[in-house]
Amino acid sequence: MGRSRSAAVPLLIMTSAVLLAACGRKGPLIYPDLLVPEAPQQVQVQQLGDRLQLSFALPAKDRAGRALREPVIIQVQRRELNPDEPGLCGSSPADYLSLLKVDPAFPAPAIMQGGQVTLLDAGVHSGKRYQYRLVAVDRDGAIGEPAESLQVLVVPAVAAPVVTATPVFGGMIRLTITGPIPSGSVFLGYLLYRTTGAGPLPPMPLVIGHGVTPYLDQTVQRGIEYRYGARLFMRRKDGVVMLSRCSRPVAVRAQDSPTP
Repeated sequence: MGRSRSAAVPLLIMTSAVLLAACGRKGPLIYPDLLVPEAPQQVQVQQLGDRLQLSFALPAKDRAGRALREPVIIQVQRRELNPDEPGLCGSSPADYLSLLKVDPAFPAPAIMQGGQVTLLDAGVHSGKRYQYRLVAVDRDGAIGEPAESLQVLVVPAVAAPVVTATPVFGGMIRLTITGPIPSGSVFLGYLLYRTTGAGPLPPMPLVIGHGVTPYLDQTVQRGIEYRYGARLFMRRKDGVVMLSRCSRPVAVRAQDSPTP
């Protein structure tokens, strides 16, 4: 019996060594709290007319740095604060109310281009301050790291600019955009939208122009009627980018030799 026990000891040691070596080939231990999605990236809030526009990039990795196998769902939450409310720097999840969920497979009412998501929040009021909290949830229900936006004070909307569209020789269209800029804001440029037919203007601009117009649209086709609209954008004193209301659309048709 003594010899059997002494022979079994080296065997157990060798078996343990083999098992440990096999485990070592699986890579370093990853803690469970790192197996959840990372926080949404590039979170930005702008005032668009009398609404707030929230944009962010979907997370592509988990907290351990590994690529996610499939897109995550984003829970969008919002809290409302009075401008003079104390304790604006801190927040807890209980301060936020659920606004909506953004599923990349069916993003509406959000708009998604690549991994970038944009949505408009019309449920805000002038004179109130708002902040958003974004939480990524994977398909197994694992809740990721949250991301919070800056706090944004909603102010009265900037009036829409006026757009003038004129056909010019060579089958091009010249556009001028003029409008008031609120005192204390720095003018940055304009967003120009274009469509054909009687449909609404698209949500994404044709051109993001910096500085003043005129702008010459050389991408039109002769004989087709186009409709244009525009917004001005500016930076407020608090650093928030603000966009005006959208102008009334104007219709114009490109011609080879327009009438003087």
